[in-house]
Amino acid sequence: MTAAATSRMGAIAEAIRARPTLTRWLLAGPGALAATVATIMAMPVWLPAGVAGVDNLAYPVILLPLLWAAPFFYACLEENLVRGVAVIVGVTLAQAALIAVALTG
Repeated sequence: MTAAATSRMGAIAEAIRARPTLTRWLLAGPGALAATVATIMAMPVWLPAGVAGVDNLAYPVILLPLLWAAPFFYACLEENLVRGVAVIVGVTLAQAALIAVALTG
C-alpha cells in the first residue's frame, strides 16, 4: 500500500470513530439493505437450480427476512465499527462482483 492510501484509510477510520451513532445508523439502515439486495441478486448465481429449476429463485425470496436480519443485527451489535463497516462493505462488494461477472458472461 502506498502512503496516500494508508493515510486515506486512516482518515476514514477516524471519521467512523468520530461519529459512531451516525455510522451505526447508516450501517444498519442503508448498509444492511444494500448487503441484502446484493445477496438476493447474487443467490441465483451460486445456488443450484434444483429439480424444478426454480430453487435458486425461490430461496432468496423466502430467506429475505433472514438475509436482512443478519447484516442489520451485526451492524447493531458490532463493537468495532471500523471492522463492521469493512465486513458489510466487503460482503456487498463481493456479491456485486459476482453479479457483474454473471452478467458479463
